[in-house]
Amino acid sequence: MKRRFLAFVFIIFGFQYAALASETVAQPTISELERTISTLQSKVRSLEYAQTNTETAVSKLQEAINRNGLAIVLFAFFCAWWAKTTGRSAFGWFLLGLFFHVFTAIALLIKTERSS
Repeated sequence: MKRRFLAFVFIIFGFQYAALASETVAQPTISELERTISTLQSKVRSLEYAQTNTETAVSKLQEAINRNGLAIVLFAFFCAWWAKTTGRSAFGWFLLGLFFHVFTAIALLIKTERSS
């Protein structure tokens, strides 16, 4: 009986203490809020700067692809023509020239010199 009574008392006082603790949560001061706002503003500025740099890098990459895309396709056609004139698979060498530009040219030169 005494144990139940003590448990009941502890439960009642525990709930009251928890209610008081939740009510006494300190409200942030104006200076703390201003510091938090300035910290968030600096984070937003750094994110905006990073986004601008990323957009600039992406636009430069797109320009490079636009400038070099035609040259790469022409190089692939050249590899296909060269492979066809030496009796090799034109389609296979076209694909290789399209994806592995310079390495394909070196491979074709080596294969042509060996077969000569």
